[in-house]
Parts: sequence; C-alpha cells; structure tokens
Amino acid sequence: MLNLSMKPTGWFQIGWSAEIPPGGVKPMKYFGHDLVAFRSDTGELAVLDAHCPHMGAHLGYGGKVKGDCIACPYHGWEWNTRGENRLIPGEERRIPKKMRKWHVVERHGILFLWHDPAGNAPREGWELPDVFDHPEHPADPKDFYPCYPNAIVFKPNERIHPQLMTENAADTAHFRFTHHAPEDPVLLHFDTSTPVWKSEMGFLNKHTKEIALRLHARNAGVGLSFTIFQHKALGRRLVLSCTPVDDDSSDLRVSYYFPRDPASPEVMPEHVREQARQTEELFEEDARMWRHQRFRQQPIFAKRDVAGYRALRQWCAQFYEARGYPQGPLKVMEDEL
Repeated sequence: MLNLSMKPTGWFQIGWSAEIPPGGVKPMKYFGHDLVAFRSDTGELAVLDAHCPHMGAHLGYGGKVKGDCIACPYHGWEWNTRGENRLIPGEERRIPKKMRKWHVVERHGILFLWHDPAGNAPREGWELPDVFDHPEHPADPKDFYPCYPNAIVFKPNERIHPQLMTENAADTAHFRFTHHAPEDPVLLHFDTSTPVWKSEMGFLNKHTKEIALRLHARNAGVGLSFTIFQHKALGRRLVLSCTPVDDDSSDLRVSYYFPRDPASPEVMPEHVREQARQTEELFEEDARMWRHQRFRQQPIFAKRDVAGYRALRQWCAQFYEARGYPQGPLKVMEDEL
C-alpha cells in the first residue's frame, strides 16, 4: 500500500528561468512552505524561505534585489543568495542567523527544486535527468527552440495528486481512448533499479505493425517526467511536472522542446507554434481524467498492465517517506470488490 502524502522526496519543477530575470523577485509556495525566489544582479538564482527573521515580512512581496542580496520591504534588512544577513540599516552588526536556502538547479530554461521532508540535501544517486543528455539518445539543445514562452502549459493550483501523473509511465491502454491514438503502444521495457524510472514505449504502424514511434521516458520521483519522442516527423522532447503546493493542490507544467526549422532557426515559425498550441489540449485530455479520478490501491488490472503497474508502484514507494500527512486531493476508492 502506498503512503500517498503530498510531501514526497525528490526533484520538482517550480517554474521557468525567464520568469525571474536578473534583479527579479518571485513569491512561491510549495510543499506548504512560503518561499521567495530572486536573481542577483549578476544572474545567480536563489530560493529562500520567504519570511524575514526580523519581523516576519514576506520578502517576495515588495522585496528588492541589491547586488547579491534581497532587501526586506518592511525594514530593509538584506539577505544574500546564501541566506546570510548582510545588512541591518543603521547598525554595524550582522546577525548570525541564516535563512533556509533551498537546493535549486536551472537546466534548459527550467527551474528545479529539491524537496526532502527532513530538510536534507540532494542525495547521491538521486540524479536529476537531463532531457537532452540521454545516454542512448543525446541531442544538442541548440538544435531545439526554447520551451518558454511559446511551448509551455501552466495549470496552477490544480486539485491533482502527483501520483496520478506518474502512473502514465506504465499506462499503455489510455492512449487510444484518452488521446485518440490509432493503435495502443507496447511497453517494451522498464528499469526500476535506481530512483530514476526508465522505460520505452513503442507505437506500432497500423498497417505494417512495426514500431513507428518510440517514447523514451525517465521519471525523477513522482512529480517529474522527461520524455523523448523518437520519430522523423514528430520528434520532440517533453518535461511534464506536478509539484505539490500544499496538502490540497499542485502546480502542473508542461514544457516542449521542438526541433528548429532550418528555414527559421531563430524564430519559431507558425506551423511549429500551431503544434505548440495543441499541447494544451493534449494536457487537458489527461487532466480531465486526473481531476475526477478515484485512486485504487488495489486496481483490477488488465493482463498487459500487471507487470508495469506493479513495478511502478513498488518503485514509487521509496519517495513517500513522510508519514502522518494528508493525502491531499487524492480520492481513494474503497477496495470493496
């Protein structure tokens, strides 16, 4: 039985880099914590606990970047990107108390945050996958358009649990009915030996029954998925994320990287923008299920689902270390059958 709290361990997306330019400040809330993200004048990103230790003001609402510090909008106390106090206006002293600094990584225009319910640093072996640096299918990110702002979907404060999104990794049967695919894909293989789920699905050509499209997936925990579409015409790369805001809701994001058109390498042409616009409806096809779904701890599996689903759920258990927290918006169906 999975302990499906809203405080899983692992890496999660918290936004896109371009949302916080040098000198920018953004308030955030994830895993029930009020946070502030800011970028120094030289471009260094920091995410700290949001409330100033002096009088508790939220630095994300009115805080100003000064050099490598954020200045409190209430009394001007300054805190640097390491969470250290650098200035108390009118005084010589600095206090030794540090604000909590969260571990963040920026990669290909996306912001990722490490969450551990115990507050520990990222763990060895719990790697953050790279959508371009794939061991079997590497690609140069310069050959793709940036995902932001033209090829993204953002759905904040959705009452959706990240486990529901994660289960797509083993679900081959929904493509035909949910996404109107002409044929069901085949789960060709999967690997659960590390904290990164690795799998490959193949879509068969309706006429030849040969594999025409391959999906190479890597999931970092229960809220973050990286997928490569291997196909001559439909080749693209995708990051899908579901990050708990609190015990009731999550922020969902989709980031697509489309190959550059040689005829328009710098500016995304209209035919690619049209593909990007279609990604929201693709997301909605799944989200309409997740918003109203009831989770079964003991599903009645179709035969072809058994191996993948059971392996996925056993793999997911390692990320639910936090005990005693609500399951949030997850509606668990009674296993009365």
